[in-house]
Amino acid sequence: MNQFKHSITSAFVLIATASCQMADVDMRTFDEAEETRVLTLCCPVQETKAGLTDLQPFWQDGDEIWISDGTTSVKAVIPEDYDGLATATVEVSGLQSDVDLYALYPYNENASVSSGKIAVEVPVVQDGEFENAYLTTAVCKAGSDIVQFKNSSAMLKFNSAREEFCTLQIHNITLAFSGSYKVDPTTGSKASATNGVKKIRMDFGNKSGDKFISTMEANLPVGSIFTFITSDGRMGSLQTSQKNALTNGYLYDLGNIDDAVVLDSDPATDLSEKESANCYVVNKGGAYRFRAVRGNSDKSVGDVAYGDVVWETVNTATAPKKYTLAAEVAYSLGYMYIRLPENVPDGNVLVSACDKEGEILWSWHIWILKDGFKDQTYPSGAIMIDRNLGALNNKIGDPLSNGFLYEWGRKDPLLGSCSLTAATEMKSVGTNLSKVASSSKTGTVDYAISHPYQVIYNKSADWLQTADLSLWSSASKTEYDPCPPGYHIASESAFNDLATSGLNWNATNKGRSATINGDTFWFPACGYRYSGDGTLTKVGESYYCFYDQNSSSGNHLSWLFTSSEIGVASGTSPHSSAFSIRCQKLVSSGVKQSAVIKIAPTDGFLYVAAPYINSTVLNPISIVWGDEDTGTYVNHQYIYHNYRTAGKYSLTIECYDVDSFTIDPIGDTEEIDVSRF
Repeated sequence: MNQFKHSITSAFVLIATASCQMADVDMRTFDEAEETRVLTLCCPVQETKAGLTDLQPFWQDGDEIWISDGTTSVKAVIPEDYDGLATATVEVSGLQSDVDLYALYPYNENASVSSGKIAVEVPVVQDGEFENAYLTTAVCKAGSDIVQFKNSSAMLKFNSAREEFCTLQIHNITLAFSGSYKVDPTTGSKASATNGVKKIRMDFGNKSGDKFISTMEANLPVGSIFTFITSDGRMGSLQTSQKNALTNGYLYDLGNIDDAVVLDSDPATDLSEKESANCYVVNKGGAYRFRAVRGNSDKSVGDVAYGDVVWETVNTATAPKKYTLAAEVAYSLGYMYIRLPENVPDGNVLVSACDKEGEILWSWHIWILKDGFKDQTYPSGAIMIDRNLGALNNKIGDPLSNGFLYEWGRKDPLLGSCSLTAATEMKSVGTNLSKVASSSKTGTVDYAISHPYQVIYNKSADWLQTADLSLWSSASKTEYDPCPPGYHIASESAFNDLATSGLNWNATNKGRSATINGDTFWFPACGYRYSGDGTLTKVGESYYCFYDQNSSSGNHLSWLFTSSEIGVASGTSPHSSAFSIRCQKLVSSGVKQSAVIKIAPTDGFLYVAAPYINSTVLNPISIVWGDEDTGTYVNHQYIYHNYRTAGKYSLTIECYDVDSFTIDPIGDTEEIDVSRF
């Protein structure tokens, strides 16, 4: 990468907004008359060690600078007389006169000083504008009034003429280069990272041209991935071919990247097109996306800064290499994106949406099965997935049939055993599975969401401090349901008559198996995680399967297979145990509902939105627009129809098993007839 080679003529509006935590700073308003000090503020110059080559920035009228004596901070504003000059004089009041002063541009009321270091921040989310991708700090020694600023960040630059670029996410695989850190203002160099993040997301804002990205001092290793996403949902990427040391005060020019970025020809496959969920099944490599919502709902997961991989596993005792299953994970415009390598093996990935602090807002399970799974009809008539959730097959005696374990009510999988004879935990790469006791802090839904890799144990009790039986339901799929689209947590009745179906104990292969109506049923004795401490136990001896407790007349919540027992587990197994899951298929009752909406679009509003359907059973509905045009509605997707001519129309919808729908047409709604709904 080349250093910055040409001069900048833009004004000195050069720094990303910081949001560091305040420490040892007392913000005050100084209305009373106090001693006024005159300070001379000097922009960084190229002769300094940290100076950007050939760059001489200057002040702009109204620029705001944070200045602190270590206890009190004030805001200094550049007067109009110094607009365009590299040196400006400001007056400040309320600061001690016999101590060092510290300065930061741009002004940030939450900045702080500790042990002579200034806490600053390189934002995780940036806009690519030069004036927002630069940071500078200064120290004014006691007895002096000269404040010499030093460059305090590195910058990446690239150029693109592609207007379709929407989002860039950079994945630094080893060192953090965004987030909060401390700067030595005497040199501008990074002193220490306090809350670093290995990602940066840049939004293009529909603007092409030069883009600038601020980073803290770090290394951009070989193989760092730049993931590009277009406005129509295509993915593309480039990787660094050599290690680059990102030094504060220097700009690294990648040049024009248009030819280097290889974009997919088609948009990423939308896994949430028909139904959003917490688990998605894919059968081959490629680019995928899904809506960043809370499971089977339309609720946003929050202010997402970037996408990340929590862990990857192939369900064995050997962890895969990093990015073997998930080559790239990113976020853009309300969607999570994931790229699986073309040669991706069967396995499982947990991906997350994170905020700017790196906290997990939500996570999703990607279940990779090249041959997919089959439906099985149980003796009860329930249609079920033919294996445990997360299992890579349903072969008798194969440890890959074990799958994952789930605490009751939680959406995220916990690693199970990769053996049928010993409690040998599956190995993953990424964030390792850990265990924590339930408490007022950890025993909450919010904590479980932000820590999907932790077993929250609580002996013979709920992992929640206050139990909540609404987290799972077989009657209406919830936002915490762990099953893929089209399936939900099973009801107790789904397992009826299994005890008399001929499922025999297989002592050699450790489980119960049978052939029923020509179909192979297999329940491996994969054990469970003990509520007392979260450890794996009873592998090779027992199989427990959670179902919806609300559907149990006896208040039970799990099915049990051992060498001597088969049936409903006695007692109420604690919610903090982690058991297997078998997902039940959503089946339509065949009851058709319809509604007629009379609308009158005006000249200015000829486009009308179809009603939004929130369905527990996902069946297409028909839409009769009223002008002899029909269309097929897809769940969770607004469809707009152009009536072309103002007038009065009757929009009729038909659906199956729909709980409710929301009408939000563009135009005037005159009447709604739901007599057949």
